[in-house]
Amino acid sequence: MYFKLKNQTLIVRKAIAKAGSYRKLANLSKIPRASICGYINGSLIPEDKFNFLIKFLDIKNGDKLIAEKLQDNWKQVKGGKSCVVSQKENGTFVKNMENLHNIQAEKLRKWHRFMRENKPEEYYSLQYSRFKKISGYNHLTKRGEKVRNILEKQIADVLFDSKIDYKYEPLVNSKNRYFFPDFLINNKILIECTMWKGEAKAYKLQEKIDCLKGKYKIFVVIPKNLYRYYKMLNNHLILGLDEFVPIAQTFRLKTEGSNR
Repeated sequence: MYFKLKNQTLIVRKAIAKAGSYRKLANLSKIPRASICGYINGSLIPEDKFNFLIKFLDIKNGDKLIAEKLQDNWKQVKGGKSCVVSQKENGTFVKNMENLHNIQAEKLRKWHRFMRENKPEEYYSLQYSRFKKISGYNHLTKRGEKVRNILEKQIADVLFDSKIDYKYEPLVNSKNRYFFPDFLINNKILIECTMWKGEAKAYKLQEKIDCLKGKYKIFVVIPKNLYRYYKMLNNHLILGLDEFVPIAQTFRLKTEGSNR
């Protein structure tokens, strides 16, 4: 920490007078004489030198003498600001910032590429955890987890009440592609839930189904009134909770059978 003092010249001169000379004050305080001259002319005083001066002068409320406090890196900050001003004046600031941005962007691209190719499970799990932090998971299930929408909560609660163990948004992969389906049961059954109005979501789900159907049996639960958007997924559709509840019972029977 560095300090600029009120009446700084007067305070330093009092210390010189009490010591008897510049040289004697320098010897007592271990402050170079050049620095003492600098303090008289307004140079900032390091915290340890300030503490010596107020103790030497027997000043009880030293904090009242401080006009300004600066952190230890004030020189670097000042130099950085001066550099920015200089670059702006000579017209290189924008170009340098663009170059820096391009360098950082390239480093980030290389990191993404490396992680996808060498550590895909860690990469996709990390990316998805970041996504979940900014997405709205505001519905609490009976099992105590937060899910994205009311339909997911209803499905989770049916599974819970039916004593069907499930994983919520687990990482699965097939054909070198990675997904986070809404629910996974017994590592064999996938359930996707959507309340999205529009065929675009149906096409995305169809693409996911085509990739995963060799490994999993897949169901898509939607509200009944959205059937017109998702009818292309007919072989996988479950229309609302009324249809889902009896189907969920078959999941329980299959799970019990696999555990015997």
